[in-house]
Amino acid sequence: MPRCITAPSEHYKLALAVSMGGMLELYDFLIYALMASYIAEHFFPASDQLSSLLGTYAVFATGYLTRPLGGLFFGHLGDRFGRKKTFTLTIFLMALTTALMGCLPTYEEVGVIAPLTLVLLRLTQGFSLGGELPGAITFLSESAPQRQGLMIGILFLALMIGISLGTFLHGLLSMLLGQETMAQWGWRIPFWIGGLLGLVSYQIRKRFNESGLFAALDQARQQSTIPLILLLREHRKGLLCGLLLMALCGATVTVYGVYMSSYLSSILGLPQANVAWRTAVAFFILSPLSLLAGILTDIVNKRLLAISMALVVIILSFPAFQYFLTEAPQVRHIMMTCGLFTAVASGLLPPIIVRFFPTEVRYTGIATSYNFGFAIFGGLAPLSSTLIVQMTGTALGPAYYLAVIGTISLIAVLIPWPDFDMAKTECLDTTPTEKG
Repeated sequence: MPRCITAPSEHYKLALAVSMGGMLELYDFLIYALMASYIAEHFFPASDQLSSLLGTYAVFATGYLTRPLGGLFFGHLGDRFGRKKTFTLTIFLMALTTALMGCLPTYEEVGVIAPLTLVLLRLTQGFSLGGELPGAITFLSESAPQRQGLMIGILFLALMIGISLGTFLHGLLSMLLGQETMAQWGWRIPFWIGGLLGLVSYQIRKRFNESGLFAALDQARQQSTIPLILLLREHRKGLLCGLLLMALCGATVTVYGVYMSSYLSSILGLPQANVAWRTAVAFFILSPLSLLAGILTDIVNKRLLAISMALVVIILSFPAFQYFLTEAPQVRHIMMTCGLFTAVASGLLPPIIVRFFPTEVRYTGIATSYNFGFAIFGGLAPLSSTLIVQMTGTALGPAYYLAVIGTISLIAVLIPWPDFDMAKTECLDTTPTEKG
């Protein structure tokens, strides 16, 4: 057989285009958490700040909890009718709901209708994100199967920049508008910007071509099957392993990448603007680690990498949070630590699960394991961590949560992993096909 080309230049261009869309979609989804303190004040008024935040984080969790439904729905469409059409639709839905969030009336203006509408939009956000990131992972891995880790690493590098973009914008607006104006109406601006950028990304996605591996399937046979049933009947082991690894990824990324801004400002009392700036800088500087972690999965034993990641989270989370609670912690050191955990976990773990599933159920398999892992263990992380803080009186709540999830994830390394290696598929031409 002719030797496979590792990664042609068009694959890198494709990865950058896909990753830009993923970056904007994650920005749209996470801007809610970054604006949590303002949303709590306008939509969940309560006698004390912690109770108000709990209401806000409960809605945050609903966005995660609908991700599995979106993953099942869009995974079904993606495995039967194509990757490109499916994850183009998801970014349109995300852009629309994000823009509408910025236009909502407050509790003071319309009463209980305000939080109910917010919940509905948040559910729609989670539903669309459930198909977006698994679709991007599937599409990129099938477009360059010899360098899956590299391609997916580019995607998660962009996602890290998306987090940085959100926090940078938060800090910039806080500086330009001031705390009072931000609390009144300035918090809406990031939602409007996210919606606009999402529509731009939608236009870019429309120009994509289909994945070569999907195009190589027998389409008549593929469209007569139900991917979820096939997945549950023949690929349960891959599904379980993927879920456990994504549980670790979801908990780590959510605690260190999403929850920490509100944790530092609302629970530890650190200045919001300072936290936002430091987060933006740290995540931008450390974003290349996602790419390096992805590359590692191409050249190092994947089981060893998974074990190492779990042990690092279990062992180092307590010292990290103990430092956060010292009398005069340096915010830049805190956010560099958080960025390190987030970058490595997000770049290292998702590429591992790609080979757990064959092409005919890959979108559904990745979407199911990825979304259930993030929904159950990531979506509940802010709420669970805050509840632990409230119930125990110790601000080490997030560290306890991460230690438990890290321990659970180690079960995955005890199970024999399935391996559907796309790089061995007789050097198929996996360059995305022409639009037709």
